[in-house]
Amino acid sequence: MFQAGGQDLSCALLLASSFAYILLALVIYPHHFNVLLVTTFRQSFGAVFLLMIIALSMRAIWLQPRAPFQMLVTIARKEWNLLLLGSLTFPIGLTTYTTFKINLPAIVPFYADPFIAQVDIFLHGRRPWDMVYLIPEQSASLIDFFYTRVWPGLLLAVYALAFVILRGPSLLRYLWSLLFVYLVLGGVVATVCASVGPIFYSDFYQGSADFLTLKERILGNPYIGDVAIYSRYLLENYRSADLAFGTGISAFPSVHVAVAVLTAWIFTSVSRALAVVGWFYAAVIEFGSIYTGWHYAVGGYTSAIAVSLFWLAISRFYQLPLMPQRRSAQRVDAASASATGRCCVRKRLKPG
Repeated sequence: MFQAGGQDLSCALLLASSFAYILLALVIYPHHFNVLLVTTFRQSFGAVFLLMIIALSMRAIWLQPRAPFQMLVTIARKEWNLLLLGSLTFPIGLTTYTTFKINLPAIVPFYADPFIAQVDIFLHGRRPWDMVYLIPEQSASLIDFFYTRVWPGLLLAVYALAFVILRGPSLLRYLWSLLFVYLVLGGVVATVCASVGPIFYSDFYQGSADFLTLKERILGNPYIGDVAIYSRYLLENYRSADLAFGTGISAFPSVHVAVAVLTAWIFTSVSRALAVVGWFYAAVIEFGSIYTGWHYAVGGYTSAIAVSLFWLAISRFYQLPLMPQRRSAQRVDAASASATGRCCVRKRLKPG
């Protein structure tokens, strides 16, 4: 399934950690897990599987443009187990994350918002949402598009492409990073720092006139209508304890920003041009997380720093470059290697 060699132990640890994460949710919250599993499979399995087929077709066309269907069948026969694992892991992993997220306030009641809000003001000298709202109101439509449309689509697309294209240490690096985002940041840290975010502050805390004004401003903005719909959906499901797809309230750290920064690092590892696109996208998601009131600014900063440090560490562990070499550098390396080879040949051929 994965390449043999020094990665075997790392692969085994990854599988064991993922299985333990899933099993823990199933054992502690069996009813929640089973109900959410059915709902999540209905909502996401088809999309992930379709994206994998599209990515697989693109790979087949790239490798064998004259006979892509034959190549598609060859790849599918050879790697069907890995592709099936990828298709199943996404809905099961999302179910596990949602199960813990829904039950988060039962483990640690929401308490951290006042402290996090003060940290935000300390870092910026004023409330961050006052700063982001300096842009024209119409610009919010672009933020809404990236945050509610591009983000989930790109998460699914990168996930599918990773299972189809990446192999060996490159795939393991991505999967470890994804597990870090959802288990450590979205699970452990989110529980320790249980918070609801600016948009829900007035619904959970007393004496929150500033946040009530912020919420009215957000919900009254016609250019971010999705925020009003989804915030109502989350709050109603929280109060009714319904087990629905994509529910649960948690604001610190920002998983949205964490995934966006991980995507930026993936893009950076592919090409320098994609790196520019990836980091611009991550910056838009960080800005949008503040503008829409879902997260505190410091929640996004924390996610960006944590994911970047983890990516640097795991890249060093697998001895993978952060970005591809420039072509000029590749030519120099190739020329140097060629010259070294010729030198070695001369030494071997030299008499005496």
